[in-house]
Amino acid sequence: MKIETKLLESKTLIDSLFDLNYLIDDATDIISLNNVNVKGTIYRKYDEVTFNLTVTLEVVQKCTYTLKPVTYPLSFDTEILFSNDLEIYDYVPIDIIDLDEVIFAEILLHKEPNVYHESANPSDFEEPKKTHPAFNSLKEKYKD
Repeated sequence: MKIETKLLESKTLIDSLFDLNYLIDDATDIISLNNVNVKGTIYRKYDEVTFNLTVTLEVVQKCTYTLKPVTYPLSFDTEILFSNDLEIYDYVPIDIIDLDEVIFAEILLHKEPNVYHESANPSDFEEPKKTHPAFNSLKEKYKD
């Protein structure tokens, strides 16, 4: 969804479903983003635009160990500010805001960094602890 900032009212309500799957890169750990719903208010004051949004969706993400799909719900509130004030801005003001990309960036910030499939066993992926050869004889000598 593209938003032309000059056409915004001082207060605009938003309640939309987004399809952000076209933004997913094969190199990321996300498989799909389903039922992305964005609700909230957009405020415009001169060249400053503030988004107060609630985002709810279903994330399908690769398991950290097995790469099997793991599905979980995600919901978060966010405030995004387009402003020239360097101390408070998230983005610099532009004429046309691509809300798809902004929401996708927020999802990347809020998603789980690691997810684990129920069949994943972390011990299968860890190397066994090895003692340095210099200490092997001490281990045998002081074994109780």
